[in-house]
Amino acid sequence: MFEHLFDDAYPGLTAKDALALGVGDETSPYHFENAYLVETESGVVGCLIAFPADDLGLPEIVYSILPKDRIDPARPLFERQLPDSFYINTLAVDEAVRGRGVGSLLLDFASELARSSGCDSLTLHAWGDNDAALSLYRAYGFQELERIELPKSAALTHGAPMLLLKCPLA
Repeated sequence: MFEHLFDDAYPGLTAKDALALGVGDETSPYHFENAYLVETESGVVGCLIAFPADDLGLPEIVYSILPKDRIDPARPLFERQLPDSFYINTLAVDEAVRGRGVGSLLLDFASELARSSGCDSLTLHAWGDNDAALSLYRAYGFQELERIELPKSAALTHGAPMLLLKCPLA
């Protein structure tokens, strides 16, 4: 998504640059303090970036920098927030350890973070054609709330819409 939004949208700015700004900005929900890693003796095998959904969004300056045709189709991803929800922005597991419980461990940890933040559910966006991720999320209790159609681009090559998923916390 960051490649779609930022690469070649502004002279000299890449998606990596934009992400670095967010990770380094302590007021940003993408700040490194909201990132959690799973490590084994072979290195990092999982990553979670999560925060209260009320914090979801892009800095206001982004709306003045990015072309309207790039940002408008993606607005629902950054502007649709579910009250009292904890948003999982990123959940990534190294392919070499998939199926060994790392994803569930990260979801359990996100659930604990959500509860400690006073949230009553987890939410996330996932590509509708990401079968492995959807299998994990559905097994964990996530349910589809909304389908968001995004235009195809060089960076957005998925053949299915983005799904907004929610999992109530017990």
